[in-house]
Amino acid sequence: MLVTTCIIFAVGFAVHGANGKLITDENSVPLPCKFDVYDLNSNTVISIEEFMRATKGFTKMDRKTLFELFDRNGDKFIGVDEFRSVPQSIRSAGILDNCLRTKMVKGGCIGIGWGK
Repeated sequence: MLVTTCIIFAVGFAVHGANGKLITDENSVPLPCKFDVYDLNSNTVISIEEFMRATKGFTKMDRKTLFELFDRNGDKFIGVDEFRSVPQSIRSAGILDNCLRTKMVKGGCIGIGWGK
């Protein structure tokens, strides 16, 4: 329970900042929604290097921290199952809202993606 609370706090702090206001950046790009965009070498896992390349321009949260939140088993890779089951703390932060909207509007992304 304490770990979950700490993770939610860390995500909230990273997204909303010390003053509690949503960190917005007009130049920030949305996170890609499909696994294939991250898995640049098609080996079915996402390395930190691949994640950093795929999220270049995303500034609403520290990208390394975000990678670590997805890498729940701590093996320094994000597998398909980790990618698909987005932690509630990340969902609550709203940084994947573009993926959820895409799924609802277009009837779902092709391939493995967020939006369950």
